[in-house]
Amino acid sequence: MVLNKILITFLMSLLVFSGCSSSKPSTNSNIPSWFLNPPSSSDYYYGVGSAKKQNPSLAKKVAATRARTEISEAVKTEVSSLISDFMQESGIGENSQATEFNESVSKSVSNNVLSNNTIKEVFSAPDGTIYVMVEMSKDAIKEESLRSVKREEALFNQFKAEQGFNKLEAAIEDL
Repeated sequence: MVLNKILITFLMSLLVFSGCSSSKPSTNSNIPSWFLNPPSSSDYYYGVGSAKKQNPSLAKKVAATRARTEISEAVKTEVSSLISDFMQESGIGENSQATEFNESVSKSVSNNVLSNNTIKEVFSAPDGTIYVMVEMSKDAIKEESLRSVKREEALFNQFKAEQGFNKLEAAIEDL
């Protein structure tokens, strides 16, 4: 009888304490909210980066570079991947042994010129980590892409002109 009362008291206490506990997930105040959830916009690309260094200036530069890398990867990324699958069996009947090996390798490369980007936010955490958010206009990316295409076209036209002059020189030498 006493055991039942103790058990009932324990269960009631457990219910009361579990009802008082918070179901809200804890947040880390050492990380700015925009780092885990960068803004999205139809007019801008956003990239975030972080770095923890002894020198705050170097940490800010590294974090900004990582943020710009995110933007570059959002604009254009070349992805290569390779999956190797190896299976081998040797022996006869119950004495056979099998070997299987799988490997997956991937690489992503981004190579873009990013001009006219700005550091939008900087946050210094108590542990010394610097968080940076960089913003870049999508129009600026379009303009840079057009300039790049025009440069490549000009270089191609120059190459074709040089080929024409070389053919002309060769024809004159053949005379």
